[in-house]
Amino acid sequence: MGRTVVAEDCLQDKLTALAKAGIFQIGLVIGQNAKDRDFIVHLAPTPIPDEGDLSSEEEEAIPSSKTGQTKPKYPDSIAKVVDITISQHTRQVVRMLPGGLDIIGIYVVAPLAEFSSSVSQFKLRSVLSVVHKTASRILLDTAEVRTEKVIIHVCTQTFKVTCKTVDVCPTSPSVQSSAELKFQRGGIKWQQLSFSYNINLNFWLPKDKSSQSLFKTVLALIKPWANKVAESLILIDSTLPDNDDPLNSSVDEKPSKKKGSSRGMMELAPPKVFIAEILDTCTPSARTQGLIESSGCVRLSGTLAGLAFVYPKATVGEARAAVLVDLVRSVVARWEMHCDSLVDEPPSHLTGPIIHEPPRRVFLEGGGLPVSLCDYLFPGDTCADACQSAKELLGVSVRKEHVDDTLETLADASEVMDTSDADEAKHLGVEGSHREDTCSVTYILLAIVIAVLGIAVSYVSLRGTRSLT
Repeated sequence: MGRTVVAEDCLQDKLTALAKAGIFQIGLVIGQNAKDRDFIVHLAPTPIPDEGDLSSEEEEAIPSSKTGQTKPKYPDSIAKVVDITISQHTRQVVRMLPGGLDIIGIYVVAPLAEFSSSVSQFKLRSVLSVVHKTASRILLDTAEVRTEKVIIHVCTQTFKVTCKTVDVCPTSPSVQSSAELKFQRGGIKWQQLSFSYNINLNFWLPKDKSSQSLFKTVLALIKPWANKVAESLILIDSTLPDNDDPLNSSVDEKPSKKKGSSRGMMELAPPKVFIAEILDTCTPSARTQGLIESSGCVRLSGTLAGLAFVYPKATVGEARAAVLVDLVRSVVARWEMHCDSLVDEPPSHLTGPIIHEPPRRVFLEGGGLPVSLCDYLFPGDTCADACQSAKELLGVSVRKEHVDDTLETLADASEVMDTSDADEAKHLGVEGSHREDTCSVTYILLAIVIAVLGIAVSYVSLRGTRSLT
């Protein structure tokens, strides 16, 4: 028997509308993987990216993007789908997802004959591999991402919706397995975990790796911290339950239905909210062995707001894993966006430490979704920009008043500078102990030399006085 895929009831009408429109479309399936089933939250159509939205790696992968005379058009068949377009969409959508949610597959709106052809099947597997690699790269190998992905096909001729799964692992055969697609009436009662995390990391950039990009250099330094924080204790509502315990033991399996209501008109209860606390060891992300010659220092400091969602019968272990995924993904996403913003920034002629305020996180509610989304705003951006991103990347309409931008505040430059000086002194005192020992020996030798010189001068003066008498 194949895998079971549970979807929000409102998505059935959306799939039917796509089939009746008869226009080719491809997009991302957003949801959550559980042990015995998958949960679908939203279908995000893939847009054609602007040239400025591509990362440096994606631009290099398109050899003729800058020489083309016309702007790329939306593909009209599966064979014309560009992998880089799917990769860019995946990279941006993953940033907007809270912990627990991921891109679990793709959906395709096309005739059955086109979908079943060998060329299309090979292309779809290639697209799924790109989605998997792009979505999992941001986690820095700190969490296991399931390689079995979902493919939803919407036939434009028979209006039939089918669901299959395929394992994109390179060693697995390219065979699609049938999956049972169920639309749950009344929606899925998601459970929410909120948390905050105080981050304070100092990364000393080795001079021998100055030829490597700043993004990759710091990313390699962030990874030890990510592996360390993955071992942290996580309290749930100030308690420490076992990982096998259910997160919420009072989950009502059957949604309540109002009398006389039709499909999609169930009484939806708000998610039950849990407060998570991350207790890490507060150890440095990396220890310096002896003295190294550095080319600079990058410091990440501040309070991060986190959010995660899990399905109704999730265990405490699954909830903790969702919290850790959200934390690591949020830190890496900010650093990636910050490095992308430096590409168009002119070089600075200032000396000394320079403060760059990374994007702060905001949360978006509504838009017909049972869970919240997130976005990142640079200084000068407004809540309207977050609503526009949700519309362009996810096809979700969110009002400005439903954007919560109060959980993360703007940085105080003077406070950051004062703390930076103190941390630099602490770094010199801890990791530069060899340097202090060298300085101490130098001071002792210098004092001995001065003492010898003083004795010699006194002796010469005394001899001169005796000669005069």
